[in-house]
Amino acid sequence: MNDKLIVDCVKENIDTVCEIDRTGSNYNWTKSMFLAELENKNSFFKVLFADNKIAGYIIYHIIIDEAEILNIVIDNKFKRQNLGKYLLEQTLNDISKQNVKTVFLEVGEKNIPAINLYLKFGFQQYNIRNNYYKNGENAILMKKIC
Repeated sequence: MNDKLIVDCVKENIDTVCEIDRTGSNYNWTKSMFLAELENKNSFFKVLFADNKIAGYIIYHIIIDEAEILNIVIDNKFKRQNLGKYLLEQTLNDISKQNVKTVFLEVGEKNIPAINLYLKFGFQQYNIRNNYYKNGENAILMKKIC
């Protein structure tokens, strides 16, 4: 991976983001959900470019001193290149500059690579939401104290 760049998502990126979400995630968002995030004043919607192509995205909210990561997905063509780690690391660095005390997220219990990544960054499990996802999978709730 040569060039990596994280920028604000714009409307022109949404079709690519939808495709990445459709093929790289089990918890598919709709196009209207992504467009709504572009309008949400509490939302930070970023895309990761790798070698001049959109390789992934992250969406998070910050409200007062808490942040919640809503979605982070790397395109299947770019997986196993540490781009998820890079995107999460840069996001946590940005979040830490905004007086956030706690970062929350949820992850499907079967998504072992993501769970392991979050644990490496200091997230801890604090609860489970049973049958949370459409496929009946439980969501593991995690948080990181900053």
